[in-house]
Amino acid sequence: MSIALVMAFTPIASVLADDSTYTQSTESTVASTESTESTVDSVPQADNSTQVNNNAESDSTKTEKKANNKDTIEKQESKIKKANKTNNKSVTSKKSTSSTLDFSTTLSDGKYTPTGFTFSGGTGKVTIKCSKITVTDGKAYGTIVFGSIYYSKLKTGGEEYTSTVDNKAKTSTFVVPVDLNAEQEIVGTTNAMSETHDVTYTIKTTLDEPVEDNSTARVDNSTIIPDATYSADSFKYSGGTGKIKITCSQIIISNGKAIATIVFSSPYYSQLKANGLLYKGEIDSKAKTSTYQIPIKLNCDNTIIGTTTAMTETHDITYTINAALTSNSKEITPNKDNGNGNNSKNNNSTTNKKKKLKNGTYKIKTEVTGKMFYIFPKDASVHYSILTVKNGKYKAVITLDGQGYDYVYMGTESQANKASRSTWSKYKAKNGFYSYTILVSKLDKRLNISGHSKKYNKWFGDRTIKFYSSTAKKVKSGTTTTGNKKNTNKSTSKKSSVVSSSATTASVNNTTTLKNGTYSPQSFSWSGGSGRLAYIKCSKITVKNGRSYATIVFSSSSYDALKASGTRYSKSGGGLSTFVIPIKLNTNNTIIGRTTAMSEAHWISYSIYAYIAGATSSGGSKSNSSASSTVKLSKTHLTKKAPTIVGLNYKSTTKIKKAKYFKIYNYDKGVKLIEIDVAKKTALYKKNAKTVMASSKSEIEYDEEGNAIGKSENEFTEEIYQNNVVNYLVVPKGVEIPAGLEKDIIIIHQPAKKTFTTSKSATSMLKDLDSTKLTKKAGKETDLNYRVIIKSKTDLAILSSAMLPAKVEKVSKINIFKAKTVKKQKAKAKSMKIQLQTVEKRFTALGVPVVINRSDNEKGKLAKAEWIKVYGAIYGSSKEANKIFNKEAR
Repeated sequence: MSIALVMAFTPIASVLADDSTYTQSTESTVASTESTESTVDSVPQADNSTQVNNNAESDSTKTEKKANNKDTIEKQESKIKKANKTNNKSVTSKKSTSSTLDFSTTLSDGKYTPTGFTFSGGTGKVTIKCSKITVTDGKAYGTIVFGSIYYSKLKTGGEEYTSTVDNKAKTSTFVVPVDLNAEQEIVGTTNAMSETHDVTYTIKTTLDEPVEDNSTARVDNSTIIPDATYSADSFKYSGGTGKIKITCSQIIISNGKAIATIVFSSPYYSQLKANGLLYKGEIDSKAKTSTYQIPIKLNCDNTIIGTTTAMTETHDITYTINAALTSNSKEITPNKDNGNGNNSKNNNSTTNKKKKLKNGTYKIKTEVTGKMFYIFPKDASVHYSILTVKNGKYKAVITLDGQGYDYVYMGTESQANKASRSTWSKYKAKNGFYSYTILVSKLDKRLNISGHSKKYNKWFGDRTIKFYSSTAKKVKSGTTTTGNKKNTNKSTSKKSSVVSSSATTASVNNTTTLKNGTYSPQSFSWSGGSGRLAYIKCSKITVKNGRSYATIVFSSSSYDALKASGTRYSKSGGGLSTFVIPIKLNTNNTIIGRTTAMSEAHWISYSIYAYIAGATSSGGSKSNSSASSTVKLSKTHLTKKAPTIVGLNYKSTTKIKKAKYFKIYNYDKGVKLIEIDVAKKTALYKKNAKTVMASSKSEIEYDEEGNAIGKSENEFTEEIYQNNVVNYLVVPKGVEIPAGLEKDIIIIHQPAKKTFTTSKSATSMLKDLDSTKLTKKAGKETDLNYRVIIKSKTDLAILSSAMLPAKVEKVSKINIFKAKTVKKQKAKAKSMKIQLQTVEKRFTALGVPVVINRSDNEKGKLAKAEWIKVYGAIYGSSKEANKIFNKEAR
């Protein structure tokens, strides 16, 4: 209804009698009910410009009515202006602004849904909502939605902001700073009348602001997943008694930050500790839930501690939660009212867009799901296959990471068992990879696919495959996803960790001098398995009646039973496999877990080591109370002090007089740590390498389905060789070291009986020590005869420094001739680097440690000769090595 019509049919007496104003009365007439929210996510900037109202009525009928009532309007407006001067409870001067605003918050950056919002002022007939809160750089911004299209400006905190108008929804939306959990004055400018008016409102936006709490660690919730609201691909949790169910109703990604809505199936969880903060919950007694919005690291374990009042006394219960999410996850409508009564529509991600493909050959993004079913390479973030399109029909070649399936079938397990053998797709082997040609009925849809195990002669279903048409790129016919790569997955000479179902574990003496209570292990490490398990963690140590018990968590939910201390234990709770077992502190413990992830259940042996400073396990060694909680090893340079190794006590440092490329540190039990700088003054040097925290065993990586990716011992070893400084731990026969150290240090077990070497200077020193036999006729580094190396039972390789690529010159000025030289140097360095890595990988596959002799790079005769101390340490003849060097130094 036009202003003219309002004035023509509304008695002025009734207007003046209202203790509001004519302005507010007009607002109630032109304002519409709340509806869909405009999309306004950006952080606002102050803007003093005036917005033009493009929504004024302009049809001829309304114009004519306005003209007929012109005189009446002018008289009434004159009376209203006078009334406004004396009756100004809600209307303010156009120049007034709110006072300075504190909109800082303890909330982590991200997007949140307010738990409450109230407003007062005006007539109350124009609705105001706050649909969401966006936190950026520790500042809170609210999306404020007016149920009227006539609000052009909003003032708060001494600044003025312009609106985004949605004519269809009939709303005006502002993004402004908000002072959470406090009353805040805002001044809205409405142009619904013949003159613009400023109307003052008081709003209060409620959203719990957590306080500092050191019970949990800070979380890095950054992500490259596009901003949107998602449903988690999977959500797992462990801990507690298993009676309380925890769900994740949504994950909001805003400005590259992830905020998860976590819901407990109990109204008694009054607070939650997470991200180093203490959060208050939104309790719904009717629904019997407690809800929290917290930052979360996606595809990773997050520790949260819930406080429950359900028992006679308040209790804190620790949980581990893990939400899997990728850029291809399902986008959803936010699970709360968005502030104007309607939910926004889902938006499909770019990947989900469909594209019609013409005849040809394409490389196309392909996703598979299912246990033991991975496209090569397994640890890649995105996988591809080759798709051929001909006359609207699709045929794909997929290459799997393993060699366990001799056939695949496009259908379910039941369908595969009934299908004719001629419809099965048999593998084709090339360079050690198994590829399968399959008929694809449809793109951009998850299709059932089954694999036939050649070992068990059985079909396994519960697997799907999906091809994304929008990612397809044309390639030449005959292209493969592996190129000319060879499958280098080889079995090592080490004993398999898979054991028989009758295997048992010895009973452990888990007595301890620690007082009763709950402890966080200062270090926890593990070893064993096949490399498919990403991690084993120890969330806590509980001491009761002088005995210690560990809460062990596997990175898989497939472990249903665990043997430890001579007893079999069952999995507790949902989510990841969790067990509480007796443990002997500060020493290795053998455990055997049963996994159902494979085609049939398997028992796999592991060794775990939990360290708490000051704990004395009866029958075990006393821990060093001054030891660090982690193992710190340098990847960048030789250390000046002996690194702390949990479980080993430092004794002394071998005195080095002249040599610059190695250090030797001596620990108890005859264990020695040798640091060798393999990169200094070579093209291998990495300037930005960092110190490795050994107890963390590298950050866990996840595939695009959110599954934790395991690493084999070989993969850890190959990574160690790429550091500037390579650390070697020499361990005498019969000495036990903490499980898991092999993931950070190259372990050399004494005695090293048979050595292969290509270094003449090293060969001379080995002959002087007469401590090992040399492998003969195995060839040069560039053409090694591995058959001879295996047959000779070689257990150590020493390579010449000639394998190290020379340092590339720097070009300070434009010099064409020098630039060409540098280009050749770079090419050669790259070639030599690849050559060295290949040799190291092959020796690693054989379980043979590799040492690079840099004595030839030392300056001076004595510095070169001093390398005999390295070999004295390796072969247990340090005294003899010192005698030989001292004789040389005279």
